[in-house]
Amino acid sequence: MNTDELLRCIEDPDAPIAARVAAAERLAELGDPRLEHDFIQVPAGILHHKPAELISLPAFSMSPHLVTVHAYAEFIEAGGYDDASHWSNAGWRWRTTERVDCPRFWDEPEWAPYLIANRPVVGVSFFEAEAYASFRDARLPTEHEWERACRGNDARDYPWGNDWHDDACGHRDYGPRCTLPIGIFPRGLSSFGFHDMVGNVWQWTSDARDDKRIACGGAWNNLPWSIGAAGRNAFPPTARFSNLGFRLAR
Repeated sequence: MNTDELLRCIEDPDAPIAARVAAAERLAELGDPRLEHDFIQVPAGILHHKPAELISLPAFSMSPHLVTVHAYAEFIEAGGYDDASHWSNAGWRWRTTERVDCPRFWDEPEWAPYLIANRPVVGVSFFEAEAYASFRDARLPTEHEWERACRGNDARDYPWGNDWHDDACGHRDYGPRCTLPIGIFPRGLSSFGFHDMVGNVWQWTSDARDDKRIACGGAWNNLPWSIGAAGRNAFPPTARFSNLGFRLAR
């Protein structure tokens, strides 16, 4: 199959999950055109954060896909771990004290399924995600921005609507028990055009709570009840887990 045929398979909601994963993995070998950095504009609007809480947000933009292994490798190759200008003071202290020079699991053969070019990068702390965002002249989304992008203009519970669909995202009850290539859940596409907003990996945001950082959405090892626009978790900023990634905002 050529690139166009592989993309058609990935974007076919009726194709079996195994076929979509295989097509995406083959696309990674050929060169996935979806790996380019771009952003989608989210217009100013109201976030229905809780039944009694309406939050007015200005316009912002966010990347349609999670940051991938391929994209993050460019940060490493460009010397991002040695350039203090991209790091916060706390992040640089952590990086130098712990002698961190790549994500956890990086280049470890037993973690090969997680290191395919078009899978989301994981094993990345908040500090690393923040530095990578700076490298791309971007930032991490706020918790409210992430939720607005997920809910759309109609305050939906999931990116695709208000009813749960097993085949709209990667989770514990559907698909392989690990990260999945970006954009292989066409039924999970949000109203603004964002892929993988829920499931696959938890996503770092810039917000803090009780010395921890908020992550949104749920991940490949979560059950459906914990996945959705309201899905939240709090991790230490040094957390580097196999179900924790991020996307960019501006």
